[in-house]
Amino acid sequence: MQREPARAGDAATPHPTIELGELLHQYQLGLVLIAGTDETTASRPVQWVHVSELEDPTPFLTPRTVLLTTGARFDVVQEQRDADAYVQGLVEAGVTALGVAIGLHWDRVPAPIVAACDRFGLPLFRVPYDTAFIEIVQTAARLIDAQTRDRDIWAIDSQRAVTAASLHRDGLGSAVREAAARLNKWVGVTDRSGRLVEFAPQDARSQVRAEWIQRETRHLISRGLSAGRIGGEAAEGGLQMQTLGRQGQVLGVLVVEDRGVPDNAERTLLGLVGALATVQLEHRSGMDAAQASLRGAILHLLVAEQFALAERLSEGALIRIPSGAVAAVRYRGPIEPDPSFAEDLYSLDAGSPGLIGALYADAPLIVTETRHLPAVKRLLVAHRLPAGISERGTLSGVIGLSELVGQADRALEAALGSDSEVPVEYRPELHGGVLRLLAAQPEAGARAAALLAPVRHHDERHDDRIEESLTTWLAHHGQTSPAASELGIHRHTLKARVQTAASLLQLDLDSPDARAELWAALRVLASREVV
Repeated sequence: MQREPARAGDAATPHPTIELGELLHQYQLGLVLIAGTDETTASRPVQWVHVSELEDPTPFLTPRTVLLTTGARFDVVQEQRDADAYVQGLVEAGVTALGVAIGLHWDRVPAPIVAACDRFGLPLFRVPYDTAFIEIVQTAARLIDAQTRDRDIWAIDSQRAVTAASLHRDGLGSAVREAAARLNKWVGVTDRSGRLVEFAPQDARSQVRAEWIQRETRHLISRGLSAGRIGGEAAEGGLQMQTLGRQGQVLGVLVVEDRGVPDNAERTLLGLVGALATVQLEHRSGMDAAQASLRGAILHLLVAEQFALAERLSEGALIRIPSGAVAAVRYRGPIEPDPSFAEDLYSLDAGSPGLIGALYADAPLIVTETRHLPAVKRLLVAHRLPAGISERGTLSGVIGLSELVGQADRALEAALGSDSEVPVEYRPELHGGVLRLLAAQPEAGARAAALLAPVRHHDERHDDRIEESLTTWLAHHGQTSPAASELGIHRHTLKARVQTAASLLQLDLDSPDARAELWAALRVLASREVV
């Protein structure tokens, strides 16, 4: 079955069609293609066959129609310009092909008509004298009916297969894979953040612009479209997008490769996939009291350093406890309930192993591996929520989680006091101490600015990120891998930036004295810039 993109005035759901080649290959009709052919001729869609002897039949024609005529009025198109105007009108009306009967008014199709069909690319076939037009109309109707029955059978079989696949352990993933195989298109499902949570087939993943999908998903959700609406402009990206969820609450988007307007059979199958995806997304986003209590209990155990018990509890809750370099994040939740923030936070929590968020001491707390910090920061900035972030540490290290939570609390206080639009990183001077005293000295700022001037000048001139990379690297005590993970860059890239910083500053960054002086300068300037 051939489908084409919708034309102006077409119905949103196309009628059943057959291919022109299928009609021409009905040898009992004796149809002979004589002009206007190209590589697409055989696959052109036919929705109906119409007979007309009018000089201008276009007002009565619908797109994807085969027009039959005996040429009774061809005496008025003997001039080439008249023949061109006649054929051009048919093309503009969306006619698929022109059939001319011979033996009644013409022994052969007039040459100007043949030339015009070749010029405008309109398939032209000859109808023999012994073939009645009604035979062609009935044959086309029979083929279209058979095609409709075949599509109905395909739709039923496909729905059964997708439903059965959804009962597997990986329900949504299995359903998406089955649907993609049946449709012979790639199919994906995103969460509210635009992240593709399911996709099939995997070998088509490289064809998909994930960043474009993420941006378009957020755009659709920000517009407040009701669940079930299709973002028509998304078709420009070679795909169709349908919002998922209940009325007034969009949970994600169904993304399907765009190969023209889907017929009823495909739309029915995609509707089933959308319903299954909605159920799964609701399940994934269901931040019910039990799950929230489990995460809160795990956080309390981690702060109390009851790691073995926390591990046992997390296994039952399917939560992976953060490991390696971690940070604590405190934030001030929105005054009014914000379903979109809750959904976005849960999408981040559920989709990012090594990140756990819950209420702790009556306030929201996120404990995350440092590689997830950029995503956490983007979420907090997007929702304009004040937040504080601790230093980097480990759950069982010298600086334990309890101290990291305290640092995050102090950083949050600073964020609330300064109306900062970005999360505030904890600095020792927030607690007082040597750095706070140093920052209070008038000369400290000038000395720090002079020390860091080469790096800042370089960043400004080359639009680079040397200072940011250096700060993160020092915050991780010179450990390249976790610092690179937090920055979202390759460790070799970070090494190159650190080497660039050493060259610009003329410092040996392996020296603890040099690191201490540089860290103090960074902290002093950071404290002054926040204020």
